[in-house]
Amino acid sequence: MCLWLSLMFVSVPLASAQTAAVNDPAFWRTVAATEFKVPTGQPMPAMLDSLSELLGSSDPQLRDDVAYSILANWIYRQRVVPVEERRRLLAAWQGNLKRGIGEVGTPTVLRRSFSALALGTLAILDNEAPYLERAEFSTLLQASLAYLRDERDVRGFDATLGWIHSVAHTADLLKFLARSRHLTSDEQQQVLDAIAAVVHRIETPLTHGEDERLARAVLSIAARPDLNEAAMTAFLKRVAPQRRADPPTVATLAIDGNRRHLLVALHTVLSTDRRDLPSLARVRAAVLETLREFM
Repeated sequence: MCLWLSLMFVSVPLASAQTAAVNDPAFWRTVAATEFKVPTGQPMPAMLDSLSELLGSSDPQLRDDVAYSILANWIYRQRVVPVEERRRLLAAWQGNLKRGIGEVGTPTVLRRSFSALALGTLAILDNEAPYLERAEFSTLLQASLAYLRDERDVRGFDATLGWIHSVAHTADLLKFLARSRHLTSDEQQQVLDAIAAVVHRIETPLTHGEDERLARAVLSIAARPDLNEAAMTAFLKRVAPQRRADPPTVATLAIDGNRRHLLVALHTVLSTDRRDLPSLARVRAAVLETLREFM
């Protein structure tokens, strides 16, 4: 009995020490500095929870270079995160996309934006080592499209907070989802409609590379053998800048500029893509013709 009590009291400080370690930013900075080697003696679920929490940190180095980089390395490069833990992260990060949604200028955007970026690691892994069921993919796609639609904090870079980049991070996620074996023709149209809608909606210039990131999501669809040609044609018409009869405003100039920059970026990524795919050639020609109409 005394021995059992002794063991019990020894185990409590040990568990507490483990919890303290994974919640210490210095612990994670050491992991990042040692080529993302997985620490021994720490339970994987607790480590993943700690890293997930740091995705909302206002410290840009801790959030981006440490937490996100470790997660991406463990999930995608080293592939040491078991499938049951990937599914747990999938649910948690999708939930994060709604936390504080609609707020502008507050730090809550960091958790949303970096959760979208982290979800991209789960999506790209599924493209190479399939594990997502059709229903899981559909839920993730719809959550991603809703986030792109509903996010109002579209800041790119902040001198204090570092990269925020909600539009770019969601574009990266959609880029990987658009390559999925699960994506249907109707869902191709949903992705293209969402991208067209975001450049119609945002009334401030996107000046931190969002145009190229969105263009690469479109490229993923253009490269598909089952490309929805009608959806792509409709998309190009929607994103072409309008010839307006009314005097321009700051908002309309920003919207037209974002649409024009998206088209130029799309032409660039299509023209520099080395794959010899008929669908890419057709979309490249259609984008060029669209550009000629207003340039």
